[in-house]
Amino acid sequence: MHRRNRHTLLCAALASSVALGTAAALAVPASAAPAAVPAASCTVTPDPSGKFVVITGEGFTAPRNLNDGESTERLNIDANGNFRLQRFQKNVDYTVLAVNEDQNFVFVNCKVAAAKPPSSTTPQGTQQDYRRGYLSGVVAGRQAGQEGCKAQPVADKSQTTRSENYWKGWTAGATQSYARICGSSSTG
Repeated sequence: MHRRNRHTLLCAALASSVALGTAAALAVPASAAPAAVPAASCTVTPDPSGKFVVITGEGFTAPRNLNDGESTERLNIDANGNFRLQRFQKNVDYTVLAVNEDQNFVFVNCKVAAAKPPSSTTPQGTQQDYRRGYLSGVVAGRQAGQEGCKAQPVADKSQTTRSENYWKGWTAGATQSYARICGSSSTG
């Protein structure tokens, strides 16, 4: 191969590799592009009763700490970058702090949300109390019916830890169970 041909061939190969390399670098597929880092946020929501606050956060990478101005506590962040905890310190500014210097969002001040007013619908816990009371009442009504239908069951309300909805459920379950065994016209 002559010197001139070799020089022409090398220049063409070099030019094409530079052109193809630049085109390849500019045409990076979208799947290979780094994903945008989601914004991290933290919210403090007071309980409607005013007894505690619920602190929630999303978009964080572990490990993180929660600071209330006086103390620092390690947060339990799940695989999705979320956390939720309850504190009794209500009038405090909370801040989420990064533990490592190379983490995104070195500190995030928590925003305070307005307290949610109590809903007019029955909360899940209240429904569960009613169901538990109803089941206990069914058992008490069945026992009273099996003892000869002498008297309807009476709730033992000395257990002060039970809610009003529990006792409503207990009364409904006991009355229905007793009436089923003893007959609806039976009053005792």
